[in-house]
Amino acid sequence: MSTRRLSILPILAFALVASGAASSIAGEISFGAKAGLLTSNVTGTPEGWEDAKSYRTTFAGGVVLNYAFNGAFSLEPELLYFSKGFVANLYEGFVNVDVTARFDYVELPVLAKYTFLPGRKFRPCVFAGPSFIYSIASELELSAGIFSGGADVSSLTHTTDFGAILGAGFGCEAGGGTLTFEVRYQRGFTNVVTTGDFEINGSTRTIAVDDFKNYGFAFLVGYRL
Repeated sequence: MSTRRLSILPILAFALVASGAASSIAGEISFGAKAGLLTSNVTGTPEGWEDAKSYRTTFAGGVVLNYAFNGAFSLEPELLYFSKGFVANLYEGFVNVDVTARFDYVELPVLAKYTFLPGRKFRPCVFAGPSFIYSIASELELSAGIFSGGADVSSLTHTTDFGAILGAGFGCEAGGGTLTFEVRYQRGFTNVVTTGDFEINGSTRTIAVDDFKNYGFAFLVGYRL
């Protein structure tokens, strides 16, 4: 098992410890899951790439623990999977190459949540907090006409990132639990990749990076018991 995989274990251990400790903590605790879509992009473009780039939309999801201090304020740690990236163009002489960048992460957001209208069936909320991020895979897919190829760029990807999340949503009672809907903006503060070379189809390419940080919008539906 690689060092990168072993480094995920402390995050999983946190989730298990939190679950086991739940019964000994005063206050209301609930557990659940959430899933939805993430539309992501990066703040800059590597040198030699076209400035115009588009968002990449992918699946996101994971588990959540909510500790309510009272009816209005709660703390919500999550363990989520996000696949981020973007779609852009790379010019090689007179050839226009389509590029899809994929960066897969396991993330541990810790959100402070304020709920309006506590005790009602429909409860709007706002939330914010930091996110601790670990990279599990990084790939570039390139295609030009009938030619295509992929490259693993994990060696050029920063293993960890630190981000911030800001969002809003609402919860409503459903089947003995709480059905939640939310939209969140998330932003990373570490450059996704470093400057370096990678190989694709037997040839060497270079990525030169100045400002290359993840950001995006997630739309998630969840359920807590």
